[in-house]
Amino acid sequence: MSRDIVGSSGASHVRIARRILVSLAIGATTYGLTSLADATSSNDAALTALTLSVFLGGAVLVVQFLMEIDGRLRGLEVRQAAHESRVEGVVQGAFAQINEAARLFGLLEETAARSDAVTQMVRHAILIKPSQPGVVYDFAQSEIGRTSSFLKALAAGEATYEGEDRDWLIGLTDCTRSHIDATSFATVDAGGESFSDGFWHTPLGRRYLKAQSDAVHDRGVTVRRIFIFDKPDFDADSDFRDICAMQVAAGVDVRVLEHNRINQSLMDLRDFILFDGGVSYETVVSASQRAFASPSILNTKLVLDIGQIRKRVADFEYLWSLGEPISG
Repeated sequence: MSRDIVGSSGASHVRIARRILVSLAIGATTYGLTSLADATSSNDAALTALTLSVFLGGAVLVVQFLMEIDGRLRGLEVRQAAHESRVEGVVQGAFAQINEAARLFGLLEETAARSDAVTQMVRHAILIKPSQPGVVYDFAQSEIGRTSSFLKALAAGEATYEGEDRDWLIGLTDCTRSHIDATSFATVDAGGESFSDGFWHTPLGRRYLKAQSDAVHDRGVTVRRIFIFDKPDFDADSDFRDICAMQVAAGVDVRVLEHNRINQSLMDLRDFILFDGGVSYETVVSASQRAFASPSILNTKLVLDIGQIRKRVADFEYLWSLGEPISG
């Protein structure tokens, strides 16, 4: 920077010297021409010539300075206009962001969503700094993106989770206020040849049953579950009887239904759970290649479409009417 200042100062001195020389040259030329025009000039004429030459030289010098000042002013105006344009762009961008944030929070206030929870999520999200380990920052960004995609899909009427879900099931149970209606297929809940190593003996199954028990006893939620046997002799399985006893102890109303009693022309058989008659939690399983093999869950869906929900409600009531209470 010091070199730039020195260079600029030197250039300025050169320009000033050049202007002075130009002015002196014009003054000298004027004096010479005036003297030649009147070779027999008197002292007064010589004084007049000198005065005229000084005046013209000074006028030229002043004009040069005025021209330079005008050029600098024009350059300053151009730079000022460019600066104002940049500042205006920055200010408009900032106000646009503020307006967008205000608009989003305004929409949030108009919805049923808890604004404090969303605000806390934003505050906690900005605590993750790019200076943290790359894997932590990237993972946090990925989770934010996944949550955003989930909410978008939920608003569209259907969200899909690849594989077996471990969060939606418990979360929906904890949020249910009125009733839960669930179908349970032996192909899904059993772990192969018996229920002893099936879903209800897994950590997720135990958490789910505990959440249902809390919903029944703490919030007065009604839970109905119908077990559908699409494999032979499962209704006589002692492990299954133990599971039914666990369900009843948790406050669940249980019925059983043989698969061959269902008129499949009236409904599409699928494993689903209805929460408050507003959300259908559905699992899609892979086709088993071996008899009594435990199937794997391909994906889990949350369905909110009103037409499909009404169909699931009607399907469950049909299955429930065919089912039989658990015998002692």
